[in-house]
Amino acid sequence: QNNLAFNRLGMVVSKKSIQGSVQRNQIKRHIRETFRKIPLRQPDGWDIVVMTRPKIKEQNNITDFLNSAFHSLIAKLR
Repeated sequence: QNNLAFNRLGMVVSKKSIQGSVQRNQIKRHIRETFRKIPLRQPDGWDIVVMTRPKIKEQNNITDFLNSAFHSLIAKLR
């Protein structure tokens, strides 16, 4: 938790988990866009760090996977 009136997003997308820079940047764009669209406005003042694992490449629809992950996080924060 931070002392600000808004949430902040941090990402850890390493070369070990995703080899190509193009794929890493695509994953980062998906994470940022999903974070922007999810209504995280209710629990304000959190620093959220997303760490990727190699199995994220196996997901067919990354956006749906991230949506469900962010929604479960919102439920835990409330």
